[in-house]
Amino acid sequence: MEKYGKAIAAVIGAVLVAAYAALGGDNRIDAEEVVQISIAAATAAGVYLVPLAPQYRWAKTAVAVVLAVLQALATAVLGGLDSGEWIVLVLAGLTAAGVAVTPAVSGNGVASRTPVAADGM
Repeated sequence: MEKYGKAIAAVIGAVLVAAYAALGGDNRIDAEEVVQISIAAATAAGVYLVPLAPQYRWAKTAVAVVLAVLQALATAVLGGLDSGEWIVLVLAGLTAAGVAVTPAVSGNGVASRTPVAADGM
């Protein structure tokens, strides 16, 4: 969990969005739900693939937040907002929050919670 926490949080969010799309409402996946699932999958992939750099420790969180906003826009524009759509938006927000608070360590050894040393030290 210490190394892949952010990616795990994003994958859990994607699985929940997919499960809700498949099992919620009419028990079929329509075009709007395909877009929602695709954005959730892109969030999980993006959070996993973006490395942590010492100067950009927030990059994984930024990917999750940008795609959560895209999820909200796509949901509102494609199908309007009803009670079912709000659940997807809550899941997108919780996914971004989960990515923000969980730890991660990239292959380069940079951790999300390690402070950046001041120059000259």
